[in-house]
Amino acid sequence: MGYRSMTVETLVAIRRRALEGQSRRDIAKGLGLDKKTVNAYAAKIAALGNLEALSFEGILEALKSLIAENQKPKPKSELLEPLATEISALIKGDRSAGKDGMKPKTAWEVLRVRHGLAGVVSYETFKRFVRDRCLLGTMPRRAIRIETEPGAEVQVDYGKVGMRAHGAKRRAVHAFCGLLSCSRQPFIQFGFSQDEVAFAQAVSDMFQAYGGSPRRINLDNLKAGVITPSTYDPTLNRTFAELCEHYGVIADPARVASPKDKGKVERFVQVARELYKKLDALYPEASLDELNRLAWAWCRDDYGRRVHGTTGLAPAELFEEEERPALRPLPPEPFVAARWCRAKVAPDQFVQHGRIYYGLPGRYIGKTVELRITPSTVTIYFEYRLVRQYAVAAGKRRYYLPDDFPAYAEPFAPGSYAAFLAAQGARYGEQAEAYLKAILADGGNLSARRARGCLNVIHEYASSPGLSHVLGEALVRRVYRPEALRARFEDERHQGIIQFPVSELGSRMAREAGYYAGP
Repeated sequence: MGYRSMTVETLVAIRRRALEGQSRRDIAKGLGLDKKTVNAYAAKIAALGNLEALSFEGILEALKSLIAENQKPKPKSELLEPLATEISALIKGDRSAGKDGMKPKTAWEVLRVRHGLAGVVSYETFKRFVRDRCLLGTMPRRAIRIETEPGAEVQVDYGKVGMRAHGAKRRAVHAFCGLLSCSRQPFIQFGFSQDEVAFAQAVSDMFQAYGGSPRRINLDNLKAGVITPSTYDPTLNRTFAELCEHYGVIADPARVASPKDKGKVERFVQVARELYKKLDALYPEASLDELNRLAWAWCRDDYGRRVHGTTGLAPAELFEEEERPALRPLPPEPFVAARWCRAKVAPDQFVQHGRIYYGLPGRYIGKTVELRITPSTVTIYFEYRLVRQYAVAAGKRRYYLPDDFPAYAEPFAPGSYAAFLAAQGARYGEQAEAYLKAILADGGNLSARRARGCLNVIHEYASSPGLSHVLGEALVRRVYRPEALRARFEDERHQGIIQFPVSELGSRMAREAGYYAGP
């Protein structure tokens, strides 16, 4: 029979049953106690004499005096009694001596080596000793632990775990941590980014590793998951919301600045940090993908086989027996994390993302559309309706459908954007108009963006005395890029004017231009 602490309430029950004439055997059977325990306490209660004259509170106080002796022997804790001062000094540190305090676990490692306690005193005994004697300096705050049923919840969090060479630079490495709330089966994935695509892909990889998805995912308010935090109605990131819809998972964000709302995984981030340090030291040349495979093997075969201090079972065993069968099956199609952005359609019917242009029908000019970008496709929506989808190819910078850009019988037909740009150029002279028409003639609206840029340069240098000369040369040499045109204007601006010396007699012979014009 396991050890059971005696309480005043149990002693009251023993006394009351004895007064009613029940045998010791019946009392032990009724209260679930050993008969020897009942005999021992019944004798002690009888030794207190007649308690009937006392009030109920007085009876409780008298019975409570018997429990003082009810202490399970702790011979191992007695070995730590002489070390109490040393333990307190290690945990609190000594600022005057320049020594920082350490965590109790680290203090235990030090004492185990100093005093040869390995195999003699367990770490659990050490923890109870420190807690019972308040050697931490402050009493720990109590927290309510919320347990969930199998397959109900997974908690996720990020934590910086170290630095690693990436190309020519050293970049921070972050650990994505997931922990199933029932079985405590963990998942760790290292990466350089915490953006919405990396976060959604990490969650998807976690579900693939588990072989299913829980009913809800508990996360904090990082921007990759939650755009606008709110206790009642948070706004989810579009990419993360798409992931939740794909797997049928309910997003359950924690309250702002409330880490205990996902306390199980919050504590596990420290474990992931130490794991990264160990793997980085053992496999310095390994890639992050290789480290992630080692991390999942550690989660499954090492951490998963240890008996958990709270559940009393190994996480992997509890996961296989109870949690995995309760997870929802994965969809047949794999999830592809997409990046979402908004952009305005330019007058040339193209929308730009990065340095790549995507064409749309003319009716969307001036409208704001949404782009869903994956490594293989770009899908464009307007007011949640699909407009265009393009398959992405490496090295290609412009995508469009010829039907969206009809060929004009007259390239500069009235009302076209090309005619508008040519008219704007005419304000700066015939040379500017001819120059812009030459650019636009190469592809109609497809060259409109380049013509618009060159028009901006012409407007900037409209007062330059060499405007006509530069445009004429650019037209002959087919210089149609705004950057190259600007460079030519700058060269013209810095051209030096040679001053010829004129004698006094020569200056007398000089005449103004009007002298030769006549009346």
